[in-house]
Amino acid sequence: MLSSILVIGGTGMIGQHLVMASINAGHPTAVLVRPASVHDPGKVRLVENFKADGAIIVYGDIDDHEGLVRVIKQSDVVISALGHTSPEEVESQLKIVAAIQEAGNIRKIIATGEDYPKDQGDVTLTTEFEESNANENDRFLPSEYGCNVELAEYMLEPARSILGAILRVREALKVSGIPHTIISSNWIQGFLLPRAGDPEANGPPETRVTILGDGKKQVFFINEKDMSAVTIKAVEDPRTLNKIVYMRPQENLCSLNRLVSLWENKLGNTLEKSYVSEEEIVKKILESSFPLNFQLAVVHWTLVAKEPKLREKGIGASARDEVEATELYPDMKYITVEEYLDSLM
Repeated sequence: MLSSILVIGGTGMIGQHLVMASINAGHPTAVLVRPASVHDPGKVRLVENFKADGAIIVYGDIDDHEGLVRVIKQSDVVISALGHTSPEEVESQLKIVAAIQEAGNIRKIIATGEDYPKDQGDVTLTTEFEESNANENDRFLPSEYGCNVELAEYMLEPARSILGAILRVREALKVSGIPHTIISSNWIQGFLLPRAGDPEANGPPETRVTILGDGKKQVFFINEKDMSAVTIKAVEDPRTLNKIVYMRPQENLCSLNRLVSLWENKLGNTLEKSYVSEEEIVKKILESSFPLNFQLAVVHWTLVAKEPKLREKGIGASARDEVEATELYPDMKYITVEEYLDSLM
């Protein structure tokens, strides 16, 4: 039987795709929805669609510890899709961690040294295997889904503080012993691609375009539906337990210059290009308010600034903590950047 999945934050930009991926994969799916959502017509329609597709809607809030514990006790997998508007919002996931610990049904597999190879670093070796009824697929997925946050300390504010909070949640998970999987999908297609890479743009380019930096640095752009499909595959996969799952399909690697070129091909005309230097971007970040300063800071780090290599710096996740989605699921077809742009025309 497939794992039962609870999605927290399921009416958000990412959460709604995770909910539908869970439902489409046949998982019993519950969605924790804040009572205040009934006053938002868009979220009301979304919730009704979830219900029509078979999801169970649970009205509640992560601030209600007892209620959160009750709904977690009925779930095998908990997926968080809470937002990243502040360090406090990111760290509010520690309330979910506390509730999972109290619920007691999502716990690490306990094994003896005879049950697992000695190099199985994600298994605690004890003599209590017979007393544990933990399922190897039980786990918590914290809200990440974006760029690699391993080097958050090198980013500009407010990205440094917000993404640094993600690392603190990771550390709390390790300390708690709760089985988990972390999803790192780089840039989501739905934000930067329609704007040709410019967070300040109101929509697709028509006659002119602003390119941040020299436009040469490449990143992976992953469609929200593909990210969600991989996430749901991962929750049933023991190979992803206590691992960071990276999504790096080579066909989705794209620079801002190439993105603009693709837009020009779709539009059938040459765009007037204005390049913004790194110094100007940094100045804009310092002068802007949230969320633009956060968006620009992440663009600066991922698409403009030179990134130090994790291995050279001796920090970040080790190779044994990482798995690559394209290797785990070689038959998975990803929506390419060009295919996504076609869908916008």
